[in-house]
Amino acid sequence: MRRPDERAVGSSEAAAASGAAEHAGRPDRQPLELLSDREREVLDRVLEGHTYPSVARALGLSPHTVDTYMRRIRAKTGATHRMQLLRLAMADALETGSGDTGDTRGHAHPDRR
Repeated sequence: MRRPDERAVGSSEAAAASGAAEHAGRPDRQPLELLSDREREVLDRVLEGHTYPSVARALGLSPHTVDTYMRRIRAKTGATHRMQLLRLAMADALETGSGDTGDTRGHAHPDRR
């Protein structure tokens, strides 16, 4: 039986795919702008080097839900692997002038707190 949060994540995978299609026709929007706050939070932690189980514990999710978020993120951005996601995050950081490529939402890595 699925938990409510997993149903909500699963039901919007089609929306993620349509978001990627929408982005393809709108070059003025960066791919990472298509992500929800929660998707960006998951992405930031994964790009910091955290494992799916570690991200899940930190955010109160199941590892399966983290995996589902990452699949949606890849669908929205068109990325096929983490290195492409990292490149998108770096480009986004350069454009926004934040200068911080791995931690774009203010989540400090546990070893740097």
